[in-house]
Amino acid sequence: MYIVNEFGIYQPVMLTDFMTETSASRPPQAGPRRVLVIHNPTAGRHKRRRLLEVIERLERWGAAVTCRETRRRGDGEVFAAEASAEAFDAVVAAGGDGTVNEVLNGLGDGPGGVALGVIPLGTANVLACEIGIDPANSDQIARAIAFGPARRVHLGLANGRRFLLMAGAGLDAHVVAGVNVALKRRAGKLAYVVESLRQAMDYDFPLLTIRADGVEYEGRMAVACKGRFYGGPFIAAPDASLEAPKLDLCILPNSGVAGMLRYGLALPLGRLPGLPEVRVISARNIVITGPRGAPVQGDGDIVARLPAEISVAAETVDLICPESGVAYSIHSPL
Repeated sequence: MYIVNEFGIYQPVMLTDFMTETSASRPPQAGPRRVLVIHNPTAGRHKRRRLLEVIERLERWGAAVTCRETRRRGDGEVFAAEASAEAFDAVVAAGGDGTVNEVLNGLGDGPGGVALGVIPLGTANVLACEIGIDPANSDQIARAIAFGPARRVHLGLANGRRFLLMAGAGLDAHVVAGVNVALKRRAGKLAYVVESLRQAMDYDFPLLTIRADGVEYEGRMAVACKGRFYGGPFIAAPDASLEAPKLDLCILPNSGVAGMLRYGLALPLGRLPGLPEVRVISARNIVITGPRGAPVQGDGDIVARLPAEISVAAETVDLICPESGVAYSIHSPL
């Protein structure tokens, strides 16, 4: 394995300090990919070990692996933009959905460009849910990256910024903007629960005006979904599809702590889309207005501010998936 150090020089790295010998059979597919893995070196030791397990399997199966470590916000986008199809078959984002979003915004368009892969190391790993990757299964992840099929997926745009999974305004965006990063690293999803409760006490749930393909709606929170899942293995938009050139807009009208608790309980039970007051609408062009400058989250990071124009992008990306894209169990460890 090679990394690019802070001086831009490729240098070899030994895995023996982190790895123990494991066994993995070679999949029947031929032609392992040449991959660039972009990752954050500040990840905890457990996540670093999982990353190196995946890399070890990739190299055992004949994949050419180069790693680049990010040092600051935006590095992932720059590194992905620098990856040419002559040098790499895929750029792999090793991290959470926010890391994937950063890499996504640096990639060129498909077809014929560099494909996008993922090693899920984040808190929610919504993309992993969507394409059927178990974040704890290093063997499955490596097989997918080296040999798995690439699906052509349509992207979303939020004020010109690409997103792959969802873009939302309202309480969820304020939670994403306010969550304590240190607590998130230590406590994972619990950090979002803590921040949601904190926000709900002071947040005034302002009314949002949502225009979807020319039809006007109102709500306290709106999420434009490219995929089915939200916040982890929880379905918010059951008919959404990464491969379809459309958005499924989920509008939540209730305000206050009672409304938040109602939606927060319904989501993990799979009942959110079926609540009588919740609307789920298919659209291609959405404009959300509300308090000017309020945050808009995309793939779990703040990507825009209100007012926001959200639409289906003209470009597509080839997304590497496992052979059978069936979402993993809700009880799978993250």
